[in-house]
Formats: sequence, C-alpha cells, structure tokens
Amino acid sequence: MSNPPQHTPTGPKILRPDIAKALSRNQKPSSASTIPEQPPTTSPYHASDPVGPTLSRRTWLSTFTSKFTANLRTRYAALPHPIRRSMRVARVLAPLLPISLWVSEHVYQVMWVRGPSMTPYLNENYEEMNTASDMVLVNMWPWEKIWPGQTSRRLERGMVVTFRSPANQHHIAIKRIIGLPGDRITTREPCPKLSQIVPFNHVWLEGDAVDPRKSLDSNTYGPVSVSLITGRVMAVLGPSNRRRWLDWEGWEDGRVDGAEPDDVFGKNYREEVRGRVGKGAVKIERPPLG
Repeated sequence: MSNPPQHTPTGPKILRPDIAKALSRNQKPSSASTIPEQPPTTSPYHASDPVGPTLSRRTWLSTFTSKFTANLRTRYAALPHPIRRSMRVARVLAPLLPISLWVSEHVYQVMWVRGPSMTPYLNENYEEMNTASDMVLVNMWPWEKIWPGQTSRRLERGMVVTFRSPANQHHIAIKRIIGLPGDRITTREPCPKLSQIVPFNHVWLEGDAVDPRKSLDSNTYGPVSVSLITGRVMAVLGPSNRRRWLDWEGWEDGRVDGAEPDDVFGKNYREEVRGRVGKGAVKIERPPLG
C-alpha cells in the first residue's frame, strides 16, 4: 500500500522588483472585475438575404424630395442671371393673377364704349371720328345682398348701366335708365306702341343719342329685366381730356356729372327724354314670395 504524496507547504516566493513589475503589467483582470460577454444578437435578416431592411414609405418620400429639391436648386443656380430675375418676378406676380381675374369679373371692370348710342355723353367726338371710343370703369359688384336681409337693387333714373342685350346675350351694351317699374314711357321709333308700362322687375333703357336710329335700346326690344344688368358705369378713364366721375343724381334736374344746368352738356340735358316718362303711372306691388 502506497503512501499518498505529501505536500510540503511552500511559502510566498520573493521576486526581484523588476520581475514583479513585469508580471503585474501582463496580469489579466480578476474574475470579479471581468465584464461578461454579451451573447450575439440575432437579426431577422439572414446574411444570405441580398435585399436587407427596406426604407419606410415616409423615409423614401423625404429622401426623394430632398434629392429633387437639391437638383432643382442646382439647375436654378446654373441659369443666367436675367432668367433667374424673371423667375423671381413671376413668383411674386403669380398669386396676383387669379386675384386680378376675380376682381375684373366681379368687382371692377374696364370697358370701351363702341358706337354713337350714348353721344354726346360718351364718345363725344364720334361724329367727327367714328373710331373714337371712351374707356370707362364699371362697378360689377352686385348692389343686392350686401347686408343680411337686403335683397333690393338700387336702380335709379339717370344711371348709366351695362347689361346683356336681349337681342344678343353675348353682347354687353351701355345705356341709361329712363324708366322704373310702374312708369309709363312714351316711346319713340322704332317701337310699334305709342306708350309702354314698365313691368315689375324691369327697367326702360335708352341711349343719349338724339337720333333714335343710332341707338338699339328698349324701343327695339322692350323693357329689360334687371337680372340682365351687370354693372354701373362709374367713371370715364380716357381720353385724358374727358376723364371724370359720372354722377346720375342730378338727372331729374337736368344736371349730369354734378355740373350746373348750363355747363358741360348744355342747359336741361335731355329734357325731352324726361318729358316722355310718366313716373309711377301704375302702382306695382311685389308678388308674394312662394
């Protein structure tokens, strides 16, 4: 029977300082200070997958937009300076285009007066120069339903208005209001009737020309519905020597444009026209609303 090996106790070894310093540099950290290794994370995408993770739709759109914008800026910077300046001006004016179109259709409009029907009030020199045309400013804003509950139009005798001609719906004509609903009008050529009562919701329109053959007005196609009236002439913009605001309030007294009776267009301008109007000859009531 063999005796177990005997372990002789060994004491601490004493090392030389240079050897101990060298060993302390190469010594690994103790097990208490070691950091545990993390297990490798698993990815849902395999290494053999050539596509890999795809970008979301929002990320792709933002990337495309940024690249597209950068490309546009590069191309814009390469343009000549006059073209870039024109594009900057167009960028400022572009929003004003739809606004100006809306204003010209629904608020104010500039028109040219054609023909001799309103002479001498408009196109004063038409007899001398048949090509003369006055440029006028027309208020297109409807003067009904401006305030809640207001549904009546403010039409008065002497107003110069624009309207769609009953003879041609595509033609905008300019005439003066002579009679209102209920007035009895003594007509002139070529009207076949000696007199005419203006019905409800209609007005009687005539030109200022003395010769009835020079004006196509209510004496030809009868009273005009107020629904055909598109605006009121406010001012004459040209030619410069006839530029003025139009004033109809003195029409009943023979004054036009606020002048004295013996100024501008003579004393009692178109007195014979006012003499053919019997005001309120027939009382016309508004029909009850259905």
